[in-house]
Amino acid sequence: MAESDGNRFGKGRVLAISSAVLAAVFALAVGFLFTNSFGISQVASNARGLHWTNATMGSAGIARASVAQAVFFSFDERLGVSSPEARDAAIDEAEANLGDVEVLLNSADVIATSETRTAIGLFLDSGRSILQLASAGRPDEAEEIRIGDFEPAFETLSSDLDQLQTALSVSIAESEQVQGRIARLTQLAVTLLIPGVAMVAFWLILRRRVEQREIEMEAKLEAERELSLAKDEFIAGLSHELRTPLTTIVGFSELLLEGELDPIESEEMLTIINAGSSDLSRMVEDLLVAARIDAGALSYSPRRIDLAEETRQVVAPYVRAGDSIELRVPRMEVYADPLHVRQILHNLVSNARKHGGEHILITGMVQTSRAMLVVADDGPGIPQHVEDNLFQRFVNRGKDALVAGSVGLGLAISKELAMGLGGSIHHKRVDGWTTFTVRLRALPPIEGQPRPMSLASSGG
Repeated sequence: MAESDGNRFGKGRVLAISSAVLAAVFALAVGFLFTNSFGISQVASNARGLHWTNATMGSAGIARASVAQAVFFSFDERLGVSSPEARDAAIDEAEANLGDVEVLLNSADVIATSETRTAIGLFLDSGRSILQLASAGRPDEAEEIRIGDFEPAFETLSSDLDQLQTALSVSIAESEQVQGRIARLTQLAVTLLIPGVAMVAFWLILRRRVEQREIEMEAKLEAERELSLAKDEFIAGLSHELRTPLTTIVGFSELLLEGELDPIESEEMLTIINAGSSDLSRMVEDLLVAARIDAGALSYSPRRIDLAEETRQVVAPYVRAGDSIELRVPRMEVYADPLHVRQILHNLVSNARKHGGEHILITGMVQTSRAMLVVADDGPGIPQHVEDNLFQRFVNRGKDALVAGSVGLGLAISKELAMGLGGSIHHKRVDGWTTFTVRLRALPPIEGQPRPMSLASSGG
């Protein structure tokens, strides 16, 4: 119903605009019938000039306000009271408004004087310099240009347009005296009806643009709210996930310090402490990498590495802790950053170990120019509602993390690291096994090195 009403309202606006246009055309036709062509041309030219000055004055005022608003948001963003998205939206709005002024300048033909064109050019150049500085996070310099160049340019432009507007009004008044009653009717149609229609159309365009911006802003705000909610849940669970291994480490280390345990119990506690330390280290590393990615500060140092050896080093601590992990990885050399490769493997093995089944199988193969490493477990798999967003940050099951001992970043970080290395990572459920496949760039064997050999390792 609301949409139907909106359509009827839209049709009504179109009908009103059409009627106004027809009235203006009729008035012009009457003028052409009863006045000479020179008079009509003069009046029409003056009316276009008057409309142009009005539109330019209005657009310049809107651009002036939006540039000031962009600088204001830039200050707020630096102070932490506004988001970079809000600042960028204000800068985009100001750039669009400056573009409207430039369009009017290009359509001025012979209406605008050289002084007016110069004033508009300075107004546009200084305005865009301000927006560049605001976008670069330099609001102080932007404010200096706004006060020193932009505002004086606007005042000069306003004065020139006001003078031009006055001159055009005088010319129109003189034309009315010369042309007589019919000429006055023509002048009325030109100076009132056509500019009025243009102003209404301009207002409708601006309104439609504002409505579109409101819709876009609402969508951005909704996305921000969803992200904020996810982060709130993430922060709420973070303390618990970090506290669990810390409690284990502190508790068992205190027991070991008392020195009243037999060697077997001590060894078991050391194993548990080691596992807790590994979990804690992995979670902290995920948090640090996530922060570096967001800041654009994550670096890669790729080199030739043996993927089988990297996998063996990652799996060794889990095997010592008693996990059942079988390796079927031939010697495969890839071009990648070994630290990031190990972090990917740590996250996938930990995921399979804590969320999957009792048995973990890691296989590897080379297909054309890609080395494939598959981490699989025989667990129950991942629910469909989680699987759809598996590689997004802060993915969880209600209030619980996807993986015990996880802060909800492991799989997302793993995928971003794999992509940063020029590879990929995919999840698939195959014949009762949950598999994560990592693809990296394979390198040809160096001449004279040993032929690929099979690795096998398991822990009970």
